[in-house]
Amino acid sequence: MLIGLDVGGTFTDTVVLEHGKLLGSHKCRTTHDNLLEGIKEALAGIKSVVIPDRVERITLSTTIITNTLINGKEDSVDLYIIPGPGMDIRSILPVEPIVLRGYTDHRGALVRTIGERDIQAALAHKSGTKAAVSGKFSVRNPKLEQNVAAYLRGAGYELVTEGARLSGTLNFPRRTISAYFNSAVSTVFTEFAKAVTEAVAGYHKEAPIYILKADGGALPLSTMKERPVETVFTGPAASVLGIGALHEMPDAMTVALDMGGTTTDISLWRGSTPLMARGGATIREYPSAVRSFAVKSVGVGGETLVHIENGELIVGPMRIGPSLALGGTAPTLGDALIVLQKAAYGHVENAVAGFEALGSALGKSAQAVAEEAVQKAIAIIEEGIATAVEEENRLPVYVVADIVNPHKFTPQHIIGVGGTANALAPLVGASMNLPYTIPDAGAVANAIGAALAKETLEITVHLDTAQNILVVPELGLHRKADGVRSLADVEKFAALCIEREASKLGLHDPTCCQIIYSEDVPIIEGWQSMHRLITVRAQRPAG
Repeated sequence: MLIGLDVGGTFTDTVVLEHGKLLGSHKCRTTHDNLLEGIKEALAGIKSVVIPDRVERITLSTTIITNTLINGKEDSVDLYIIPGPGMDIRSILPVEPIVLRGYTDHRGALVRTIGERDIQAALAHKSGTKAAVSGKFSVRNPKLEQNVAAYLRGAGYELVTEGARLSGTLNFPRRTISAYFNSAVSTVFTEFAKAVTEAVAGYHKEAPIYILKADGGALPLSTMKERPVETVFTGPAASVLGIGALHEMPDAMTVALDMGGTTTDISLWRGSTPLMARGGATIREYPSAVRSFAVKSVGVGGETLVHIENGELIVGPMRIGPSLALGGTAPTLGDALIVLQKAAYGHVENAVAGFEALGSALGKSAQAVAEEAVQKAIAIIEEGIATAVEEENRLPVYVVADIVNPHKFTPQHIIGVGGTANALAPLVGASMNLPYTIPDAGAVANAIGAALAKETLEITVHLDTAQNILVVPELGLHRKADGVRSLADVEKFAALCIEREASKLGLHDPTCCQIIYSEDVPIIEGWQSMHRLITVRAQRPAG
């Protein structure tokens, strides 16, 4: 048995799966002021079909981290950077950083150390209890980063995130932004993890608790306390996995819409493959190194506020509570769909009364105002789709084949999931003149996606044969190569690292490994190849 738990902005959904069959599901409102109560209620809703001894895993997705960042409610963080010479990146960071004068070159050689006096001078700017440190080329040699982090912890910081631990890629600005936000959301994530653990303890004490990552993989909740930034956008990731599980994707370019109570998440698919964010997820306006599906969110959902502003009907992006039909205090998009008889739930008379009041203020009928509200919502969703498609199509190409045969994305099909999809997805499809599909159980697609997520890891191994140095930045490893000389040797070592880390975390099938990137660059000296720079990325595949 697998249990999936999706804590959304409006609803918390749970499902129970066994051998691919949906045994039961439950939907209840998310209790933002007391997450523990909402999670307990969600688990209680599926208790009758759960056999505790057979529960293999509980996996959850959440919008808690995403909403914290969107609303700017993260903790303040002191950001220390070790940039060395080159471009000044301070203007593209979320805060003014504290700059340390040290330098590791592109080969990982230590050019300038950071002394105790340098760090003490930097500590004069200390303003909080959380910090992040990121150095250019720290993925080639993490020693400077590690030394500064150790000193900062000794100076009283409760938490220090090291950039190279989060990503083994060379993009210094993205890695720095990831480190900053990782420390910034740690308090919120810790509180969320505590609430989940306490709620689960009362129902399925033996089941391990996992959390979904933005790339569609899952890891134990306890492990993710060290890297909570990777749980940003797990709600959209869950919907991508759920859509893939519920429906055999057509051999077409598909737009998938997860239509919840607060937002509509838009993902693009080429056949059975969801597109990934190139380089990493964008957190607010900042490009990070967090591996993620390419998902765009717009502020349209079943409980999106419909109101009048300066004599004009406005739809979203605010949400202030339930629809009038469910006991709320203001008209919503869901109420508009009820008025138009596109949906039927709750107290229909309340929804009609709310739109009659709006119509009275605008000199129109309730039906006309509801129609206008729905059309404006559809326009917002279509604009979001157009933006997502434009962003995909304007990405740079690097090889001649892509110029000769451009992979232009053109929407050919729509798939809708989420609580609002039955009413709204057909209208979007009709407006765009595209066929649409709404899978069975689509209302709890996110919880299904969470339940089915695979355990995943990713590591990077870099070998410099000239210096006889082997580096695995995500594991903080920097040592002599000890006989590792060729690309085959590095790939074998990467698989061994994945196996050891998977065993350490208690993951199933530790030997599962996939090489996803290999680069073998000769170093030419004296007109002949003398040494090699080899980089390999390996993973347990997500999905």
